[in-house]
Amino acid sequence: MNDTVLCADIGTTSLKAGLVDGGGKVIAVSQQTFEHPDAVQAALSWLPALCRAVREMTTEDTPVICAVCISGNGPTIVSEDGTTLLWNAPVPQSDISGTPAVRSLFIPRLIAFRTLYQTQWESSAYIYSGPEFLIHQLCGDSVTILPESRYEETYWTRTQLLSVSIPEKKLPPFVPIAYNAGTTRPDITAGLGLPHAVPVFCGGPDFVAAMVGTNSLSPGKVYDCAGSSEGINLCTPVPVAFDGILALPSVIPGLWNAAVLQSESGRMFVNFKKIVEAIEERSISYEELISFCVSNPDSDGFEVLELVAVNLRQSLGKLLEAAEQYGIRPRYPVVVTGGQAKNEQWLQMKCNYAGVPLAVCNCPDSELIGDAVMARTGMGAYASIQEAADALVKIAKVYTPETAV
Repeated sequence: MNDTVLCADIGTTSLKAGLVDGGGKVIAVSQQTFEHPDAVQAALSWLPALCRAVREMTTEDTPVICAVCISGNGPTIVSEDGTTLLWNAPVPQSDISGTPAVRSLFIPRLIAFRTLYQTQWESSAYIYSGPEFLIHQLCGDSVTILPESRYEETYWTRTQLLSVSIPEKKLPPFVPIAYNAGTTRPDITAGLGLPHAVPVFCGGPDFVAAMVGTNSLSPGKVYDCAGSSEGINLCTPVPVAFDGILALPSVIPGLWNAAVLQSESGRMFVNFKKIVEAIEERSISYEELISFCVSNPDSDGFEVLELVAVNLRQSLGKLLEAAEQYGIRPRYPVVVTGGQAKNEQWLQMKCNYAGVPLAVCNCPDSELIGDAVMARTGMGAYASIQEAADALVKIAKVYTPETAV
């Protein structure tokens, strides 16, 4: 039986894709750096990157793809012509204090987009969030993926939009995660090398895909979404009100997610890598550079890695302090996903500093497994996201602290 899902997660600088079978096995993975040099047109790089990834992952023996699921960073804003305001791009401050819109993560970005790109704003029938733009390109439908009904104020409500004069009709209607947005258009089907059109499912924001793909869906579960930025997350039975912690709903009704964010975590090491490559006038792999840095505690690189590891320990400590205050027992290991989950030396170093067990799943980029979970749920193979996650998410390796730091 053909049951392979093409899963794709849109990052800030690259797209990660994977082929995942019905048992959660990752058949192939690919990471494609975006080729468009202008971040303002970043969204135009997403579809070509997906097509390149599929070509790289497939051979004559690859099972035929039966569905596609897309997740990605947010709150990124995109107009119909591909003009892009990335989630981390600096924007003019908008005065929404005293309005209902102050609770929204998206409305300040929408206001900034309208200010910066007025022509594109006015000419677009719809303004999209990040992954929804690629979904629109794939199948033609226009949607906004709402991870769970309690997220509405975090996205937007009619009252919030009215308070800042944004017409509700400018934004695609809400649909849930795992929603079937339609089937691939004929040109897309051919461009992906598919023998026939396939359904396109909604994976939603990358942190939600990571939440699902690490199966952090019951109280006490902890996951570390560690890429260019880093978020340490704890599933809680109640919203946690604690200094420095962002509380958002889980995708499971009645549960919540408490997060401590480090916006420059992995980016510090990426910048260090660029400096070293410029000095040595050659390309250096992350494996080579991390191995050198870990083996040379007096190096500048070790200092960067140590800073990231200390940040993890501090962030985790803040979460554990909040958990104790709320009577929540953390459930280990902490599951790590993202670019920082792909190097064993680096993971062991982070584990030593954190002082708790860390783990990686059957795919270090657990967002891709989360996409597979949501696609399977949308296809009716499982009755719920939780049931699908229980079946498809598997721990591949656990790291335990070797030394106390």
